[in-house]
Amino acid sequence: MKKTKEKSGLISIPKILLLMILVVTALVALTYFEMQRYEDGILDVCATQQDSYVQLVIDQINLKENRTDQEIIESILSTLDSSSNRYWTFSKDQTMLYVKDALETNRYQALNANSYYTTDSSMGFITNLELNKVKHERIFLDNKEYIASGALFEYEGEEYRICLLTNTTVLLDNNKFLGSKMELIIIFVVVYSAVFVFPIALAILNNKNKKKVFTTQADLREANTAIEVLNEKIVKDEIYDNRLNLFNFSAIDTFLEEYKKEVKAFPLSFIAFEYGQKETVSNFFGHNCVLFGKRDIKFYDGKNHLALILSVKCDNDKAKEIAGRVKADCKLLAIETAKSRLDLKESYDRIMNAMGNPEIISGLPKGKPMRPDSRTESRYRAKEDQN
Repeated sequence: MKKTKEKSGLISIPKILLLMILVVTALVALTYFEMQRYEDGILDVCATQQDSYVQLVIDQINLKENRTDQEIIESILSTLDSSSNRYWTFSKDQTMLYVKDALETNRYQALNANSYYTTDSSMGFITNLELNKVKHERIFLDNKEYIASGALFEYEGEEYRICLLTNTTVLLDNNKFLGSKMELIIIFVVVYSAVFVFPIALAILNNKNKKKVFTTQADLREANTAIEVLNEKIVKDEIYDNRLNLFNFSAIDTFLEEYKKEVKAFPLSFIAFEYGQKETVSNFFGHNCVLFGKRDIKFYDGKNHLALILSVKCDNDKAKEIAGRVKADCKLLAIETAKSRLDLKESYDRIMNAMGNPEIISGLPKGKPMRPDSRTESRYRAKEDQN
């Protein structure tokens, strides 16, 4: 469950990759569409200028009357610039009079216009020309696309059709236009590449950071668990460490009941002291804190100035050694050793008898560990002073 939650914070790289492909594809399609519109706009501007040029030539023809077809061709049309990509056509009714130059004219002269305008778009354009109105259209001729500007006009009672055809590649491959177009394409490629790469890079970086966070969180959880276990162990050690704890006499029975079950705890020794009236339980156990170890359980009776040491796995000789090393204003009352649990009750009764069978006070919670201080004893002394 935790792994699922952690993984839910990660971004799916295949999904973001697919999304970016779709986005970039849409942007490329939109850009292509806009570039086509841009080119169409350029061609439309050129076509409009071309219409004006055709109208100018028609006006030039109409300036002088009574000219023959050949005179019109020689004096006007043949003087105009023409090439394979930009040229003029001139026809009367359905007869071709002039095409591009002298060579092409000789080829199509006296032929029907249908013999030159062979495609549907070109034939439709030349057929639909209106009288004294210049119009333009994009047509296909000889597998090439042209901007055709033309008009139907009357001269000396005859109807003529004049057209100017310009190959679109001439306009679109113009150095300045082509340079601008290439610059735009490069900019779009760079921008779209950034649009494609940047989110994927961010997703990968995000996933790496998330994984680091997940790893850090896992390490923190592991460390916290270890700390909690360690703290629990320290607390338990502190609570059950006999060197740090001090019990009142009401807890003796509890310990004895437990040790009856532990055969390995024997021999058990009881060492009883009575410390002086000016001595405190805190001073007594504080002066001897190094002497009493983990196996020495300490009990006290502040009212009667009694101290009892219960030493686990301690024989009589060792108990005497411990008693001889005690440093305090005190008197050794007795030492009793129980070699087995069978002797435990008898040894306990003798040690209690040696201490004068003190009354077991239950004013404090039974078995509650206490730090070796003089507050409890001071309470008893205050009561004695009042009496």
